[in-house]
Amino acid sequence: MCGISGVLGTRNRALIEGITAALRHRGPDGVGHCSHETAHIGATRLSIIDLGAGAQPIYNETGSLSLVFNGEIYNHRQLRSELECKGHVFSTRTDSEVVIHAYEEFGRDCVRYLRGMFAFAILDGNRLFLARDRLGIKPLYYASLSGGRQFVFASEIKAIIQHPDITPRLSLQAFADSLLLGHPVGDHTFFEGVKSLPAGHSMTVSWREERWVGDPQPYFVRESFRNENMRLNEAMDLLEGVLVDAVETHMAADVEVGLTLSGGIDSAVMVLLAHDLLGKTLQTFTVADHDDHPDVLQASHLATMIGARHQKVIMSFEQYLAAIPGLIVTEEQPSSLSGLPYYFLCSRIASCVKACLHGEGADELFGGYREYLQRDRRILYYRQRLPILKRLGILPSEEASQTVRRLSSAVSFEEYLEQIFAVNLGDALQRQHLDIVDKYSMAVGLEMRVPYLHDPVVDLTNRIPLRLLVSADLGIRKYILRRLALRRFGPAIIDIVLREKLGAPSAGIRFLNRFDAMCNEYLPEHYVSKHEFGFCFDNKRQLLLFELFLEVFVVHRGDGGAVPDIRDFMRERAQGRSDVIAAVLEK
Repeated sequence: MCGISGVLGTRNRALIEGITAALRHRGPDGVGHCSHETAHIGATRLSIIDLGAGAQPIYNETGSLSLVFNGEIYNHRQLRSELECKGHVFSTRTDSEVVIHAYEEFGRDCVRYLRGMFAFAILDGNRLFLARDRLGIKPLYYASLSGGRQFVFASEIKAIIQHPDITPRLSLQAFADSLLLGHPVGDHTFFEGVKSLPAGHSMTVSWREERWVGDPQPYFVRESFRNENMRLNEAMDLLEGVLVDAVETHMAADVEVGLTLSGGIDSAVMVLLAHDLLGKTLQTFTVADHDDHPDVLQASHLATMIGARHQKVIMSFEQYLAAIPGLIVTEEQPSSLSGLPYYFLCSRIASCVKACLHGEGADELFGGYREYLQRDRRILYYRQRLPILKRLGILPSEEASQTVRRLSSAVSFEEYLEQIFAVNLGDALQRQHLDIVDKYSMAVGLEMRVPYLHDPVVDLTNRIPLRLLVSADLGIRKYILRRLALRRFGPAIIDIVLREKLGAPSAGIRFLNRFDAMCNEYLPEHYVSKHEFGFCFDNKRQLLLFELFLEVFVVHRGDGGAVPDIRDFMRERAQGRSDVIAAVLEK
């Protein structure tokens, strides 16, 4: 697990050193660089496998290829054996070394053989090969500079904008799309000129006609082939098998691996499977803003039942406020604060373990959100947002418009259900969940693993009939997961199966309400109504956090240390219009 970076088109080695240094939090165990004429790559390393070896960049036997890699390849042992049979010689036990030999053997098609979460770059003479995993679990950003004469990439945007030729600017198109959908789409980010390599894509960048050029190419497209003849028991047998394999695979490491325990069915199944498989004491973690939160109580009960070493992390309001600027720096986007409890939890987990399992993705795979049963919920939200874009004067991007069309054009409920699964497993999963999980955890040097998004689990759920994922007749979401949990673990977890988990936003809702009250008290009544972007926001808190995002990134290039605490920032905004908003409007 690492932070990776690179610069093409300059002999200034100091550039790669500065950009890589901005990723030091992602890899506290080591840092390395390599250069080939005007091409430079770098990495910071968090050691999880083969702790004493595997320093990056990693080279092939001849030194003609160099790799920087972020993530985990869960089928690396199988691939290693196959590659050794083909004559490849390995010098470490790391999964990252498997990637460079797979590239030697298969070229750009190497990504089709990899199962896991990854973002990596291979320097191959005057070419650079970039790739990202199928669902976008690990992030990768890039930018073209000086008319294409330079190219820069990194695991985080704050590293890219350390390049002196980049002036951080708000992308109004990404802002508009996020107002409509809740997130940017495609390769858009909130920063003009900085792109996200889409999930399931690779990209070869080469020097042609005095500029670096390359276009992302898809190597994976998610498709559903529902087996309507599949019966419930058969589906549960198959699902149990892939979940057991996913948890066992994701618990493998040369360091202790913890597990988040939220009190809901997703994390309960994950933890109970790990307990059955390993037969040892697990270390589990949960978070909330008070001791009597229902999720905390349920998580504590389950931890006691299996004898886990459980940590209940309870935030104070002062800790909540103190975390807000750092949260903005970490998210690299305007924040809703819904993830703040989880952000806070990651720092506590990182003080105990270097890797952790998390139940992200289960809602998207099994239909856990209310909109899976309430067809009009999402469409109504879109219709309410469109007038805001009209007033902003920016149309939705084609990718955003396509998302709206997919859901609004569905004729039958079954067709709608298939479309909402597809939409939620696309940009929404990546931008609202996976990017955030990665950034929160890697901000404190913690590897967060997501076993529900193990490739075989995702492939199977694409074949399970919709009626077994969401039972519309009974009004039950995650139907098959609930049935499997009862079959495997029995009545001991019936309360978890029957109840609805409140989730991360609820874990901090008391403090969010208190912060709203602070904003309403200290910011003037006209703060929203007289603000140039005020019509885009529902309340003072949302606008304040948007301004804080611009302050952190447009003014200070992602340097959170240059931003005052949230109370001081609120006082500044209470005194008048932000200069940074004026700068955005001028640009």
